[in-house]
Amino acid sequence: MCDLHNKILISTQPAESFPEFEIALNKSGAIIYSFPMISVSETEITNQEKKIIQNINPFNWLVFTSKNGVHFFLKKYFNETGKKELPENIKTAVIGKKTANELIKNGITPNYISESNLAETFSIELKKSVIEKNSNVLLLLGNLAGNLLQDTLKNYSNLTRINCYKNSIPETLDFEIIKKIKYDKYDLIIFTSSSCFSNFAEILKKHDIQTQNLKVVSIGKSTTMTMKEYGTIPVFTAKQSNIEGIVQEIKMYYKPKS
Repeated sequence: MCDLHNKILISTQPAESFPEFEIALNKSGAIIYSFPMISVSETEITNQEKKIIQNINPFNWLVFTSKNGVHFFLKKYFNETGKKELPENIKTAVIGKKTANELIKNGITPNYISESNLAETFSIELKKSVIEKNSNVLLLLGNLAGNLLQDTLKNYSNLTRINCYKNSIPETLDFEIIKKIKYDKYDLIIFTSSSCFSNFAEILKKHDIQTQNLKVVSIGKSTTMTMKEYGTIPVFTAKQSNIEGIVQEIKMYYKPKS
C-alpha cells in the first residue's frame, strides 16, 4: 500500500494525455491538478512536404516516435491523398505501445515496435537490426524533437523529416496553481518531457519563482538532464520512461517505510 491520501500532485503533461495519469492514481486518494506546459497542435506543412506525402511510395520506412506523430501524419496523409491505407511496400517503425496502438487504431500494423521509450535506444535498434542500409526513411516528428535519429541514421539511410505537429506553451495558465507552487502548497510536480520543464521554468521566471528547490519528479534521463541545466535536482527519475513507470515510482515513494 502507498500513502498518497491528500497528497497534492501537479501534472505538467499535455491536457489530452492527463486523464491517463489521473486514472492511474484516481483510487489513491491523491489530489491531482492538471497544469499543462505543452499545447499540441497540427503544423502547417510546405508545398514540398505536401508533395512528399502525396507520393510516399519511394519510402521504405515511416518512423514515428509518438502517437501525436502518427495522428497528425495520418490526418495529413488521408486529407492529401484521399486514401485510407498506406502503400503495401512501406514499413513502419515506432517507439512504444502507445505509438503502436495509434497506428493499429487506424488499421495499420507496425512492422517494428521498440520496447524502449528512449530515442537513443530506438535509433540504435533501427540502424543495427531493423532498417536496411540505403533505405529511404521518412521521419514523422514534432517540432521540438531533437536530431538524434537523424544523427544516428545519417550516412546509413536516405532521410527525410517532416514535423507533423508542434508543441508550444499553452495560451492560458491556472494562476491558482502558480500560487500553490510559489507558496509550497503541493507535494510533487510531475514532468513527462524536457520541453515541459523548459516551458515551466520560463513561466516561473516571469513570476519570480526559483526552480532550484522545487519538488519535481522526472519521467526519464533526458528530462532530468534538462532539469539539472536549470539547477533543479529531481526527487527521483523514473526507471521506466512512461506514464506507468512514473506512477509506479510515485507509489513507491509514498509507500510506508517498514
